[in-house]
Amino acid sequence: MAGVQGVEVGFLLDELGDGPAGQRALQPHLAEVFLSSAAADRLARMLAVPPVRLRWALPHLREAHLLSGEQARWEWPWQPPAHYLVPACGLCAAARGEGWGEVWLIWPQRWKICERHGRFTHVRQDGPGGVDLARLPEAVDAHRRRGRLERRYGLAGAALVADAFAVTGWWWRRAPLARRWTDRAGRGGVEPGNIETAWLLVYPEALRVARALLRYEQRRAAEPGGPWASAEAQLVAELSQLAEEIGLPPGRWQVPVAEWLARHHACAPATGDGEGSGRRRGRRPVTALVHHGDPGSVEQSCLPWDWSDPFTAV
Repeated sequence: MAGVQGVEVGFLLDELGDGPAGQRALQPHLAEVFLSSAAADRLARMLAVPPVRLRWALPHLREAHLLSGEQARWEWPWQPPAHYLVPACGLCAAARGEGWGEVWLIWPQRWKICERHGRFTHVRQDGPGGVDLARLPEAVDAHRRRGRLERRYGLAGAALVADAFAVTGWWWRRAPLARRWTDRAGRGGVEPGNIETAWLLVYPEALRVARALLRYEQRRAAEPGGPWASAEAQLVAELSQLAEEIGLPPGRWQVPVAEWLARHHACAPATGDGEGSGRRRGRRPVTALVHHGDPGSVEQSCLPWDWSDPFTAV
């Protein structure tokens, strides 16, 4: 916002109100600045924009996010909330007009796909363009299939997708130059070893893993008392075939799969979760009881690593 106005961020904040002693501005992709109602009104006057219009354009200025009190003040917390600021698709921003320049979105994960224009954007990209997905139709298809899976199975489906990304991301960290992923990177015009765009490179395989995890949960649900050796054997066989297709080194791809099985095996499937829940007859119940609450994003897995953090060992 300060860049649009041609002023220093510190000067703009002083004009908006009082801030915490010693606090200074951060980069916009690290944390969001929050304003009180009075400070938001000042910003609207500076931009010559109706307050209602500004609150529509900037979700963090809506009622739920405003700082309390009548004083004009701001806060730029060192610890960001549980979301990221991701650049919006440049074509979407251009279609809106108004000369806003680059637009950032509050998003639960550090990347976003615009299905309308086929663009992948992430928090650390250079410039507003994003990655053009025209040459990566398999990634776009995986994104749509993920949406269908999560709509059908709800929170359990979202949890399994997050776990699948954690498994596939672990594989990528161990073999980022596997031919399938380097070929995909070449077609998409991204660096094969770029961890921010790796989500895009592994997306199709992550959806295959998610479907395999889903089938495992369904087989367990069909036999809530166990034993589940057959279900585990089928899961391992499916993922073994996928690992071979990708070209993963033998003997190591099983590590994240074994960790996932150990965590989910400790949770017994729920019983009686059938026709009374509104599911269609024939759709077996799915459980992911090791997960606590809403997974929120594909980055919140039950597995104990953040593969997309380059400083985290996997």
